[in-house]
Amino acid sequence: MTASAIERFFQSGLSGANINNGNNLKQKLSELKVAPTGLSNDSRFTKKGDIFFAYPGSNQDGRTHISEAIEKGCSVVIWERDGWVWNANHQLPNMGFNNVRALMGEFAALFYGDPTNGMHVLGVTGTNGKTTCVNWLAEAFFLLGRDSACIGTLGLNIPGKKIDVSHCDTRTTPDALALQRTFKDLTESGVSCVSIEVSSHALTQNRLNGTRVNVAIFTNLSHDHLDYHGTFELYGLAKAQLFLFDTLSYAVINIDDNFGTDLAASLKRKDKRVITYSTAKKNADIHVSQLALSIDGSKFSVVTPWGSKEIKSHIFGEFNVSNMLAVLGGLLCSGVDFLKACDAIGDLRHSEGRLQRVGEKYNRRVYIDYAHTPAALSLVLSTLKSLLSSNGRVITVFGAGGDRDKDKRVLMGRAVLEFSHIAIVTTDNPRYETPEKIIEQVTGGNESQFLVELDRRAAIFRAIELANKNDIICIAGKGHEKYQDVCGERIPFDDYAVAEEYLKKLHPDSNGHQDCTHV
Repeated sequence: MTASAIERFFQSGLSGANINNGNNLKQKLSELKVAPTGLSNDSRFTKKGDIFFAYPGSNQDGRTHISEAIEKGCSVVIWERDGWVWNANHQLPNMGFNNVRALMGEFAALFYGDPTNGMHVLGVTGTNGKTTCVNWLAEAFFLLGRDSACIGTLGLNIPGKKIDVSHCDTRTTPDALALQRTFKDLTESGVSCVSIEVSSHALTQNRLNGTRVNVAIFTNLSHDHLDYHGTFELYGLAKAQLFLFDTLSYAVINIDDNFGTDLAASLKRKDKRVITYSTAKKNADIHVSQLALSIDGSKFSVVTPWGSKEIKSHIFGEFNVSNMLAVLGGLLCSGVDFLKACDAIGDLRHSEGRLQRVGEKYNRRVYIDYAHTPAALSLVLSTLKSLLSSNGRVITVFGAGGDRDKDKRVLMGRAVLEFSHIAIVTTDNPRYETPEKIIEQVTGGNESQFLVELDRRAAIFRAIELANKNDIICIAGKGHEKYQDVCGERIPFDDYAVAEEYLKKLHPDSNGHQDCTHV
């Protein structure tokens, strides 16, 4: 990736999402005398009076389900024109457009009353750290007395409220219809501040169109999703799209990352307001000094244009300090008082499935983490390894997901071998691939360097059995997920629950009354 590639991308004429095209469609619907009562892009859930948006998806072509949507009573069909001819037998108002996905988000924003107009929206993109950052932003705003929410891998979270997320879109970033509907619901609930994970897929598929993003945050870029984007350069440029939104007030960018450095420089040349952060570089707008890390947490002084202050946190790991700086930047660029923002940062906790500790009441150190890329595994495992006593070991249980970027699998195996004393490779979400084939690719054909256990439950049990009291176990890859995806079926499985179950069997006489908590 080069800075010139980013420059060319920014000069390509692309711009951030707006609702002008949505207004166009609204006018055309008025001319057709169509007054839709709802929006749908899934024929299974289409209702009478809906607009049905039909376009090619990743797995299915929605245009092949137009008949089903008509049978359900949709009032009009908006269809992707490229490679399709409307069936004249369908006696229903319809319009063909290019790039229906982009149009859908822009119209949905209008249909739901432009819900992000007046709402403060922070978008976080990058390979690793998105989930942690958006949840911390929501938590920090809540601690500061603002009604906040976050949308991402963990679903919809409104701090201070228990909500059912079973119906939520399972993707990192929901599709445009679900997203705008969620924004509308949040607005009606009094939420004024929302942080959202923004995936590269979401940006290339225009899922944020119609959303008024105020602050964009970039965490890092490493090997992932090349099966979808093709090249690392295209993957990076997909992330860069978040910084083209016309509504953007600030860009908060990690310059410990090479792509981030180039992105920040390019944005500054376009006279954009950029705040950089770094754990290592003193020329960053937000940086640290006197960084001290231990099993008990982190302590550092943060230096910013707004002031300097010492922060103490129960959260450990330099990569998490970097995430804290990203969140601090987001808060400060949202107008939060510096001292209050620092206090909120010090009160943050680990997110679910992110270095989540299981065995504390049994005096065991077992951590659940979502790390599923080579870079994330390296960061998490190197952090845990640095916390070992002299005779301790890191024991890692991990696998790789099926039907995803195959090139990263061997890199994941190498990362685990580099930072683990014992590496147990097992099944993750095989999807439609055979677990044996995935494991063969993870090990690079050198299975003798790994312990192989196809059954994930048995792999977790084996790790705990092998561990001594000074060892640290990391169960990686699934984090918060409560299932395994096997041939299209989601089979219930919870790393945390399985680990706790076996620890309890090993320590039946434990009198610990402390709940398993985040450290």
